[in-house]
Amino acid sequence: MKSQYSFNNKIQYKLALYFAFFNSFISFSQTNISGIVNNYYSVIEVVPAKACIRVSNIGGLTVNKRVMLVQMKGVSISTSNNSSFGDTTSTNNAGFYEIGTVCYIRGDSVFLFHNLINTYTPLTGKVQLVQFGEYSSANVIDTIKAAPWNNTTGTGGVIALFADQDITLNAPIYADSSGFRGGQIVVSNGTCFNGLSAYYYPAASATPQNGAYKGEGAVDIVSTQNGGRGALANGGGGGNNHNNSGGGGANLNAGGIGGGNSSTTGCTTTLRGIGGKPFKNWNGQKIFLGGGGGAGHNNNGIFTLGGGNGGGIIFIWTPNLIGNNKLISADGGDGGESQSDGAGGGGAGGTIIMNVANYFGNVTIQANGGNGGNSNDAGNTNRCFGGGGGGSGGAIYFEGPTPSITNTVTGGLAGVESGRDAGCAAEQAALAGSNGQIFPGYTFTRSTTNANYCALLLPSKLISFKGVLQNKEIMLSWQLQNPELVKLFVVEKSNDNRNWIVLTTINAEDNRENYTAIDNSILPGDNFYRLTIREKSTAVYYSEIRRIFYDVDDTEFLLYPNPAYNKINIYRKTDGTATIKIADITGKTILQKIIWNRLEEILLPVLPSGIYLLTINQSVKKLVIR
Repeated sequence: MKSQYSFNNKIQYKLALYFAFFNSFISFSQTNISGIVNNYYSVIEVVPAKACIRVSNIGGLTVNKRVMLVQMKGVSISTSNNSSFGDTTSTNNAGFYEIGTVCYIRGDSVFLFHNLINTYTPLTGKVQLVQFGEYSSANVIDTIKAAPWNNTTGTGGVIALFADQDITLNAPIYADSSGFRGGQIVVSNGTCFNGLSAYYYPAASATPQNGAYKGEGAVDIVSTQNGGRGALANGGGGGNNHNNSGGGGANLNAGGIGGGNSSTTGCTTTLRGIGGKPFKNWNGQKIFLGGGGGAGHNNNGIFTLGGGNGGGIIFIWTPNLIGNNKLISADGGDGGESQSDGAGGGGAGGTIIMNVANYFGNVTIQANGGNGGNSNDAGNTNRCFGGGGGGSGGAIYFEGPTPSITNTVTGGLAGVESGRDAGCAAEQAALAGSNGQIFPGYTFTRSTTNANYCALLLPSKLISFKGVLQNKEIMLSWQLQNPELVKLFVVEKSNDNRNWIVLTTINAEDNRENYTAIDNSILPGDNFYRLTIREKSTAVYYSEIRRIFYDVDDTEFLLYPNPAYNKINIYRKTDGTATIKIADITGKTILQKIIWNRLEEILLPVLPSGIYLLTINQSVKKLVIR
């Protein structure tokens, strides 16, 4: 008996360890998400001493939510009218970013729990605050998109997702063409010149247009210099008069040069758009949108698409990603095609940060450059024009080693010239964009140093707020400094970390520092709690959120491993006949059988990766197949 008892204890102990490790997959508090899930805020001032960010509008900002602070622009470039135009002389604070959590909101000021790490220049650098889409467990049911980059407001182009347990992809995450804008087409009059070799011109002038619009990069330029073949930092150069093609955009690698004019009649000068110039990432401290492709010089107006937009920025933070062969993409857009005109350069791939521990099922992660636009000469006698330059590949950062999934940062192809006349000179072909870079072992930027000013904002300082699971109840306790300043506490709970209900309201007492509340109606899975603290001064603030996981079925059965591949083990408290059923998420039964023993091994049929439901009698758990 002693030996059998010891053996059973060891089994139960091992099963408990399995369960503790995999319980994050078993909650049913999954939120369906799609579309644009982020809020974007234009930053008007950063006050580092107070970990304070002033924004133009606080609508939708929420205390205790994660945010990304990122500077989109602000590099310094050479503006000499020669081949050095657009060279980066200093990136200044452009590209700096960090992740923080909102502590307090007062007026237009957002205060963070931790001190800022980097310096930002909102007045010249287009700094934005992006509020994460935050979930316990997220199910992507339709395409997640970034709001396109808007240079007027200085916002957009970013997707930021956090899930405490997992993200399941049943649709793509898509920031293609959401970055810096490609050069727009202007249809010039038919006047052409030979020898307009300058590196910048005012692009808006169409009588004639001497230099097509450059692609947007991480710097704003005066209107007299926004056209012409010189690259605009990581934005591709526009083709010069007459009918030269645009260069591809860049990220950390160079874009391809545009194709040139090889005509032997009329305008014959090759003055093609230069490819965007690459940035450095400062060991991953800086991230960038993909640069836009330059426009081709155009006077026929048959095709009216200019340079391709660059790719956006994607930040994904979750322990477990269930790929389902879906796509996470921040590709640059393709350049516009042309007929007897210059073609557009491709946009550069953007930036993707994957702070993910485990990947289940394949997922394709890509930040590829856009292709240069093709150019059709249409057989015009002695008149030939090359295609657009390809955009460079972007950058992908992985938390650990590069995972064994599909990931690409391929440069865009050069545009192809067709319909050439035999009387033209040697072809002035465009070039492809350079391939991008993949970085394993990456740690994203965030501060862990507490911001003292946050505590000063909260005069009735909350010393602690805890939650403990005890006998199918959750005991909440908190301690307060300066309780005489507080009027009451509102204890709120949620099961999805989004929709909150009032659990109870407790009046504060001037001389009482310690308080408790009990939730005896807890639900399976995640239970979130926070305090709303109302002061006598009418000020209101929130505590940090506490998450308590409760599996109501833990006395019924344990399931491991989870995620699984070809078999699972079921452990029940007692022997006895029970029916086990596995169904897909539509409810279709995949497997059903009778079990008898406490510990059973179940061989699974070949199943596609994804989420399934496992039922024993009336108890249901989520099963992940990888």
